[in-house]
Amino acid sequence: MNPIQNISRPHRPVQRAAAGLLLASALCAAVAQTPPTGPVVASLGAVSVGQADVERLLKGMPETERAAVKGNRAVLDNWLRQRLASEALLREARSKGWAERPQVKARVELAVAEISQRIVTTSYLESVAQLPPGFPSDAEVAAAYEQGKADFNVPASYRVAQIYLAVPAGDASALAKTRGDAKKLAVDARSGDFAALARARSDDKRSAERGGEVGALPLAQLLPEVRAVVAKLKVGEVSEAVQSDSGFHIVKLLETQPARVATLQEVRPQLQAALRQQRQQQLVQAHMAALAPAASVNIDAAALDAVLQKTN
Repeated sequence: MNPIQNISRPHRPVQRAAAGLLLASALCAAVAQTPPTGPVVASLGAVSVGQADVERLLKGMPETERAAVKGNRAVLDNWLRQRLASEALLREARSKGWAERPQVKARVELAVAEISQRIVTTSYLESVAQLPPGFPSDAEVAAAYEQGKADFNVPASYRVAQIYLAVPAGDASALAKTRGDAKKLAVDARSGDFAALARARSDDKRSAERGGEVGALPLAQLLPEVRAVVAKLKVGEVSEAVQSDSGFHIVKLLETQPARVATLQEVRPQLQAALRQQRQQQLVQAHMAALAPAASVNIDAAALDAVLQKTN
């Protein structure tokens, strides 16, 4: 990822923080009762977490969150510590007979019953709403595309290159020096070989290898400090040094692509998924309506009012 992109701003690990929250929420799942299979990844006395536990956690995540977590060992280490502490807590509670207390047993039985009912009804509804593999047809996808065409907008994109000079956080003297270097470099970049300067001077090594080229991005994916500058550039122009919270950016606009409507081929997978989901919901609603027709349902208004009054 590149420092000019808003989605990967240096010192702003949004995706990693979100991944950390996702990992923390995983602790709400049932704690494994069987010893871990395969190599042990982490242990606390007699309590351990195996490779299979970590694999199940990662495989259950969406691809973007999984990639963020795999790149952040601190988040994984924290999850392992919490998992070990959670299992140690459960063992301690069981050793004191906590699970045998009547009020605890009642809550467990209620939770098991609710989960069992949810699994049964959900899996049954999935069978009721099962669709043939060929749904939707090409004609149905094409019709949906024409109907929603106005909403399939692709924003204008800007193919840019940059020379990025990083500044250590909180270092006032480094900030002043780098500001001067960036201003001079912007002048040199306008009259010289931008790509060569990017390769030699840019602190963003990934884009530097490509002569500073970042790629084609909509304005929304650029740093806020850079957006307005890029929007005013003409193709081939080089900006002044632009300061962000992590350093200075000298940007060159290489090419623009105007906003357009996405093609049917581009949105086909999303349309197919949306049409399948819509049809499944229709089948579920129709089945539920047939099970409990409005005309056959009796509601005692007086009895309901009495319950509402008691809960005030």
